[in-house]
Amino acid sequence: MTISLIVWRGKHLTRRQLEVLRIMVDNEDDDYNGTIIYERGIAYVGDVRIAARTVFALIRACAISEAFSVEHYRINETGKDILRNRNDKL
Repeated sequence: MTISLIVWRGKHLTRRQLEVLRIMVDNEDDDYNGTIIYERGIAYVGDVRIAARTVFALIRACAISEAFSVEHYRINETGKDILRNRNDKL
């Protein structure tokens, strides 16, 4: 059984960070809507703009991984486990 923590470094993942993970997992098979594209401080997941700090927080939480290049990220198993564990507690 894989255990993923909602709390990392003493902080909870924010609603926005969880929302981004949900968008990514819902569109996992779609390279456009399921991938965070980050360039020069601007980040998008599909057509939704997200803050760079959200991207960096998800990287620190090990919820996303580099995909096609350094500035493209995909949800990974840790990110999916975070959402599963969060949904169990709702």
